[in-house]
Amino acid sequence: MRFRVTLALAATAIAGCTGQLGDRDSSQTGGSGDGDGGRGGGGVTLPDGTESVSLLPARIRRLTNAEYAASARALARTATDPSGSFTPDSRQDGYTVNEAQRVDPVLAKQLAASAEALAAEVKGKLAEFAPCADQGAQAESCATDFIKSFGGRAYRRPLETAEIDALLTVYRVGAKGATYADGIELIARAVLQSAGFLYLTEIGDGSSGAALALTPHELASSLSYLITAGPPDDALLEAATTGALSTPEGRETEVRRLLQTSAARDRIVRVVREWLGIDRIAMTAKDSNVYKDFAGVRPSMELETAAFVNEVLSNATGTVGELLGADWSVLDEPLRELYGASGVGRVSLPDRRGLLNQGAFLAVHAHATETAPVLRGVTVLRRVTCNDIPSPTELNINVVPPVPDPSKTTRERFSIHSTDEECRSCHNYIDPFGFSFEQFDGMGQLRATDNGHKVDSAVTVAMGADIDGAYADSNALAHALSTSKTVRSCFARQVFRASAGRSGKSAAESEESFLRAWEAAPEAEQGKIVETLVTYVKSSLFSHRRPQ
Repeated sequence: MRFRVTLALAATAIAGCTGQLGDRDSSQTGGSGDGDGGRGGGGVTLPDGTESVSLLPARIRRLTNAEYAASARALARTATDPSGSFTPDSRQDGYTVNEAQRVDPVLAKQLAASAEALAAEVKGKLAEFAPCADQGAQAESCATDFIKSFGGRAYRRPLETAEIDALLTVYRVGAKGATYADGIELIARAVLQSAGFLYLTEIGDGSSGAALALTPHELASSLSYLITAGPPDDALLEAATTGALSTPEGRETEVRRLLQTSAARDRIVRVVREWLGIDRIAMTAKDSNVYKDFAGVRPSMELETAAFVNEVLSNATGTVGELLGADWSVLDEPLRELYGASGVGRVSLPDRRGLLNQGAFLAVHAHATETAPVLRGVTVLRRVTCNDIPSPTELNINVVPPVPDPSKTTRERFSIHSTDEECRSCHNYIDPFGFSFEQFDGMGQLRATDNGHKVDSAVTVAMGADIDGAYADSNALAHALSTSKTVRSCFARQVFRASAGRSGKSAAESEESFLRAWEAAPEAEQGKIVETLVTYVKSSLFSHRRPQ
C-alpha cells in the first residue's frame, strides 16, 4: 500500500510539473522573438545586445546520476552512493547533462529502491531529522515542520501550501496504525521519488512574453548544479532569497565562491573527461594476450586525469592550453613504471604533452588489440578543433576496415583510406591527427616499432586553420593545439554545450551568442576554464529562457 501511494504521488507531481510548462508555453506562443528591442515581453528586459531569439528554450530536465547521488547524499546526510547501480545516463554530444534523460520503467524501480533505502536511513536518524517531544498530540505539527525543512531542501525552494498538504496526507497514510517514525519514513520515500526532487525547472514564474526570467530559486539551483553538480548550499539559497542572483555581478560572486570547493573541481574533471570521451576508461578493456599490463594500470590512468586536471586548476594556469600542452603530469607508481618517468607525484613528461598523450585518451581511443588512428583523429578533429566532419553513415558509405597484415604497420594499412575516392576527402583531415599518435600503442605505451617496422608519427596538417603545419609527432601537435585560437574557441563552445546541456541546431543561435560574449572578454582570460564558466553564468543565456 505504502509503495503504491509513493509512486502515485511521484507520478502525479511529474505530470503537474510538465503540465505547468506546457500551459505556460501555450500562453506565450504569440510573443515574437524579433523586433522587441531586447525586451523579453511581460516586463522582462534583456541586456543590451541580447535578442530573445538567441535564448535557450524553457525546459525541465532530469538530474544526471551524479547529480542525483550528490543531491540524495546531501538530503539524507549519508555517505553511500545512491546511484551506483543505476542505468547509465543518456548523452547528447558526449555530455551527460542534457534534456534527454528520462525515467523509464527500469530506472523507476531503481529510484524506488534507492528511496526506500535512504528513507530508512532518515527514519534511523529521527532525532536529527524530525525531533518531536510529543509524538501523540504534536505528531502532525512535527511532521509539518519536517515536510517544510526536508521538502524544501529536496525541492530547493520553499514548498507551496498544496505540496505541504499532499505530503501531510502521505504522513497520515504511513502513520495510520503504525508510528510517527513510519509516517516520516513514507514522507521521505515520496519526496525522494517526486518530480520536485528529480527534476530541475527552467521555466520562470509564469509571466508571459518573448523571454522568461528564471526565478531566484531556479537561478540558485541552475548555478549550483552547473558548478558543483549538487544542490545549492545555505549561502546560495540566501543569495536567492535576497535577490542577489538577479544581477550578473551577484551570480559571479557566488560562482567564484563555489569554484573554490572540491565539488566544483570534481565537476570540472567530469566535464573534461566527457569532452574527450576519457570518462570511458573505467569500462575500457583490452586483449590480455596483447596488452597484459593494461588491467593493472587502468585505474592509475583514471586517477591521472583527475589529479592532472586538479593540478592545472589549483597550481597552474587553469587554461585549456595547459590541459593540452603541459609537459608534466601527476603519476602514481604503476604509471611511473609504464611511462618510464623519473618519479611519482607531479613529474616532468616532455614526451607526453597534455591530456591527448596520456594513457586514458590513448587507451580509450584504440582497439582491443591495436591502435585506432581513425578514432584518435576523429576525436581530436571534432572535440578539440570543432570540425564536425560527417560520419560514413551520414555519407552513406560502407566502411570496410583494412585487412590485418603482419607485414605492414598500422599506418601503412590505414593509409589506404586516403587513396579511396569516397574516403579521401575526410581522411585527408582525419589521418594526420590520428597518425601523429602512432608512437603510442593501443594501451598508451611508447613504442619504437610496429610489426617489426619503425613507427612513423610525422604528419602534415592542412585544414585551413592556425594549426596547419608539419609535426614530428603528437607531442609537437599537442603543443600547437595548446596555443591555437581555433582550439580556444572550440573549447569555449564545448564548455557552453556541457554547461547548457544543449547542442546542435536547436542551440546554434545560443551558442553563437555565447561565443560573442566570450570573445568580448580579455584575450588573456579566454583560455581559462574558470573565466569561461563565469562568462556563461553572467550572461542572459544563463538567467533567461524563451518559450518553446
